[in-house]
Amino acid sequence: MDPYHNEEDQIRALKQWWERNGSSTLIGVGVALAIVFGSQWWQQHTRVAAEESAALYQQLLQAAERASGDEVQRTTAQHLGEELRDKQAGNRYGDYASLLLARMYVEKNDLAAAERELRALVERHPDKAPGEITRRINSLLGRDVDPQLGSLARLRLARVLFADKRADEAATVLGDPAGGDFEIERQELRADILKSTGDAAGAIAAYERAIELAKDSGGVRLVELKLQELRITQPATTAPAASSTTTVPAAPVAVTPAKENTP
Repeated sequence: MDPYHNEEDQIRALKQWWERNGSSTLIGVGVALAIVFGSQWWQQHTRVAAEESAALYQQLLQAAERASGDEVQRTTAQHLGEELRDKQAGNRYGDYASLLLARMYVEKNDLAAAERELRALVERHPDKAPGEITRRINSLLGRDVDPQLGSLARLRLARVLFADKRADEAATVLGDPAGGDFEIERQELRADILKSTGDAAGAIAAYERAIELAKDSGGVRLVELKLQELRITQPATTAPAASSTTTVPAAPVAVTPAKENTP
């Protein structure tokens, strides 16, 4: 068999294969290279952005710490917070900036601005864990969805609404505090709301539940004072007036009144 004839056949077969598959092969190689280099670029970009966000957040914390009584530092902190929130929208640092901005707005008694920040957080972070499909989609889109952060934002939003004398809305936002994150704080706030609406029995039950949950932490003194004050004042508002014909006075009962500076 003529070897040259075989080589010519091989070259001809290779040319025919290239004519049929050359374009798709080049496209495949190009796509593979694009994926590899694109992935490396994205990882580098993400790393640099995270480092920049961390540095900006540190500056924000430092400015916020010095903002008390210093209007210049307060303005600087607010500017840094808004910059970080807008640059890292949907990112953890952006969400932390929103929480800090809401706190600063409350300190300035700008409850409307604080409400806007917290409502946006509540919408982005449901207080229930997302399903697997939703979690994967959020991960692909670079969204950090944190149910615990959502619970914290919901609690703070309820506090803002309650401070704005919107007790019914605060109760709706707070929801059922049985179980879940921050249950002690939610029980205490729920008791405050019920007390403000005149439901003393419900408030006492909620205070008692908060104390029961927090008995091991030791941080229940304020709640105990609230409960003590409510128990002292509530019977006085409901007990019937004493009869004017009573001749034998009842034995006095020693009661320790709540301090004047009780929150």
